[in-house]
Amino acid sequence: MPTKHDLVSVTVLHPSAMTADGLATALTVMGMDKAQAYAQEHDLPVYLIAKSKDGLITYSSPAFKPYL
Repeated sequence: MPTKHDLVSVTVLHPSAMTADGLATALTVMGMDKAQAYAQEHDLPVYLIAKSKDGLITYSSPAFKPYL
């Protein structure tokens, strides 16, 4: 059964593509709120896009800011 969540896109920057892919998958399953908390707690450069009632919302972690 598919996971029901609000995230539509997760980008993780990491020197290892395999690690970035694994983290992106895990964050997707967590959903927006838990993914944000996890990214901040672990200082991960993450960019998230999620659905809301008003359309799409985005989040970039503090570690992702230098890449914007």
